[in-house]
Formats: sequence, C-alpha cells, structure tokens
Amino acid sequence: MTGPENAEEMAAAYARGLDAGRIEQRLQGHDEHLRRINGSIDSMTQALRALTEELRGNVTLLGANVTAGRRDASERDRIAAVRLEEAGIVESQRTVRWTAWQRWFAVVGAIILVVNFGLGLYLAFGS
Repeated sequence: MTGPENAEEMAAAYARGLDAGRIEQRLQGHDEHLRRINGSIDSMTQALRALTEELRGNVTLLGANVTAGRRDASERDRIAAVRLEEAGIVESQRTVRWTAWQRWFAVVGAIILVVNFGLGLYLAFGS
C-alpha cells in the first residue's frame, strides 16, 4: 500500500493544494475588488462627462445672458440718451430766450402802448 514516504508526499501535496486554493481564493477576491473599482471608475467617468456637458451648457447660457444683458444695457443707455435729448428739446421750447434786439423791441412796443393808452384816455376824458 502506501508507505510513509508516500504519505508524507501526499501530505505535502495536500498542503500545497491548500495553499494554492487559498492563494486562488485571495486572487479571486482581488479580481472582484478590481472589477468593482473599475466599475466605480467607469461610472465616475460617465458622471464627470455628464457634469462637464451640463457645465458647458450652463456656461454657454450664461455667456448668452451676459451678452444679452450688455446689449440690453447699451440699448437702455441709448434710449435714455434719446429721452434726455428729447427732454432738453422740450425744455428749450418751453423756455425760449429772447435776444437783445427782441427785448429792446418789446420795451419800445410797451412804451408806445402805454403812451397810446394814455393819449386815448386824455382824448376821451380831457376834452
């Protein structure tokens, strides 16, 4: 049957098999762990891509809003300038300034009017 040498050899082979099984088991555990890590990395990469696309869209939208805001601000400034100019024109039409010769002409006309009124009163009641 089996001798002591054969039994020792069988025990050594059995021990090697146990060790190999433990090593295989550990390697399978590591493989599973690496698969989970790779899956996590893949899902993280996809999430980062989605976030990047969302950020790009938001930046584009923000840029468009800023440009529109600048355009709106310049448009508002232009409208305000036109309205100020219109208000200035209306104000200048309300407060018409007379030149020097127009003032002299008005004073002379007023004097003539007063003299004529006085002459009319004198003729009406003085004769």
